[in-house]
Amino acid sequence: MINVKSRTFKSNILILIVLISFLIIFIRFYFLQINQNRKHNLKAGSNSIRKISLYAPRGIIFDRNNESIVDNKPIYDLSIIPFDATDEFDYKGLSRIINFDSTKLKNQILRLKESFYRFKPKVVKRHVDFEIRSIIEESKLRYPGLIFSEFPARTYPSNARMTHVLGYLRIVNDEILKESISTNYQIGDVFGYSGIEKMYESSLRGIDGIEYHLVDIYGIDHGIYSDFDLKQPISGSPIYLTVDNELQEVIENELADKVGAVICMNPNTGEVLAYASSPDYNLNSFTGPVPIDLWQEWKKDRRRPLLNRGIQGLYPPGSTFKIIASAIGIEGNYAHPDWEVNCSGAYVFGDRTFHCWNELGHGKVNLNSAMKYSCNIYFYHLIQKVPFNKWYEMCRKFGFGTPTGIDLFNEKSGSVPNKLYMDNKYTSQGWAMGNLLNFVIGQGDILVTPIQILHMVNLVSTKGNTFSPHLNKNIKKKEVKVSLKKETWEILNYAMNEVVNSKDGTGKTAYIRNHDVHGKTGTAENPHGDDHSWFVGYLIKDDRLLVSTVVIIENGGKGSGIAASIAKTVFSYISKAN
Repeated sequence: MINVKSRTFKSNILILIVLISFLIIFIRFYFLQINQNRKHNLKAGSNSIRKISLYAPRGIIFDRNNESIVDNKPIYDLSIIPFDATDEFDYKGLSRIINFDSTKLKNQILRLKESFYRFKPKVVKRHVDFEIRSIIEESKLRYPGLIFSEFPARTYPSNARMTHVLGYLRIVNDEILKESISTNYQIGDVFGYSGIEKMYESSLRGIDGIEYHLVDIYGIDHGIYSDFDLKQPISGSPIYLTVDNELQEVIENELADKVGAVICMNPNTGEVLAYASSPDYNLNSFTGPVPIDLWQEWKKDRRRPLLNRGIQGLYPPGSTFKIIASAIGIEGNYAHPDWEVNCSGAYVFGDRTFHCWNELGHGKVNLNSAMKYSCNIYFYHLIQKVPFNKWYEMCRKFGFGTPTGIDLFNEKSGSVPNKLYMDNKYTSQGWAMGNLLNFVIGQGDILVTPIQILHMVNLVSTKGNTFSPHLNKNIKKKEVKVSLKKETWEILNYAMNEVVNSKDGTGKTAYIRNHDVHGKTGTAENPHGDDHSWFVGYLIKDDRLLVSTVVIIENGGKGSGIAASIAKTVFSYISKAN
């Protein structure tokens, strides 16, 4: 009896163990198959999930009147994920459709399959239109690993090109990554390479999004995988410029087939109303980032269309620099306004003879008439009375030898010599005060940018109270003050009025009936060809200071000619618009 009970007990224990084991297995099965089904499905699916970047639209750029001058338009990029491109991939068929070398394409993909980038989409063709995409989609099974991504390209709806203001985009490649533009960029991204696009890249760029695509064992993309959270791209912020689109177009037409620059500003605010450098390049001539072959073509062009002449062109200022000499003459009491000099057309200093542009001479001239006629002889006499360091200090006070601070990259400082500069340059042969005869009329070792010349006249027109030049309408203005005697400002403004409004003033070409135009011409000697033509001035209407402008035309001859003529066109347009 005891043995029977013992066997029954053992059997029950065994059955209980079996039941408990099955229960544990069932619970575990339930936990894995039911409770954590989604988690393990995602893990299993991750082996066939591809992460695709969604490019954020760049911020739109507007002019001062809220007209869009840079917008976005969607285009398609055709890419291949190398890892998913199986042996059945029809390279020849795809190459016929997109007009690409099939052998080159196949070698690139096979090489990438063995690299770190085998899971990263390789762009095969940019700017694919909808028709070509439709043809490829119809034969999708022949191209495993092939995907399309929407790419926001720049479009330029304005008639004005505004090339050197806006700038262009480039694609990040290995070379650019080595330059460490940012840790936030990857190969294939785009970034602002020049102009406003570069200056405000962090605002314009936006934040890219992410979506996940399901890919089967054959490498076929089955579209978005909804179980993974989609990260929508965030558009870049808009930029509002100070530039007037219509005025810009007028100036660009004036500069057609010329080499030079024109800049217009509001001296009361420092706002740049128009900015043109010629020659330029047509941003609408390509879609998206600038192609590398086109960029290389621009670099090789002898006319240097990539050079932003307004802030990077370095020129002798010519007679526009007589404004500086006049300011130091009055301010330092070196030349009373009535002090006269006899101009016979030549000035002898030591064993050299320096000439006036008017070989017959101007006769007796004071400061006002010397400015009006742009008489060299008067200023040769004047600079002999001025200590070198005082002249240099006045140049620096007006901003020469340093960037103006405009919100564009790579602005040049120019060069204004001082005693240390001269000692270093002429150590072996020495230098004499006769060098100042060249400096006072804007020749010799002096080099300036057009925007520096305009900044000088902004100070004159506002009597020493202006702002740094800027293109972004919403940035904080930086005040610039120069303290001179009231008499100095008045004499300078009166003299610049006479330059344009007197019948024998050198700037009379810029004269407009019933308008208050002030200006100064300049002819910069050029050892490599014809002289450069300068004009700088400003317009007052109904006692309101409306605009200042600077014109530099390379090899344009006398400033009284082409440069003054362009300035007249600009002033006439602005007067009618206001």
